[in-house]
Amino acid sequence: MSDAAKDPVALAAARLESAVEMLVTVLSRPRPAPAEADMVPRAEVAAMAERLDATIARLRVALAEELRSGEREGE
Repeated sequence: MSDAAKDPVALAAARLESAVEMLVTVLSRPRPAPAEADMVPRAEVAAMAERLDATIARLRVALAEELRSGEREGE
């Protein structure tokens, strides 16, 4: 098994990237206009976007820390 396959940070990054790609695919499909009852409230969408932004920010910090620790080990 490769080092990337064992690295939890790399696995998390790959899963997040895959999830984002799936979202893009789903959101790119043409859809009929939803009935008003089928619409998700804007507040829920905004809250989900904030959580996604926070998750991406935490992942970026974790990746940066992992890269720095790898550079220190290589010295």
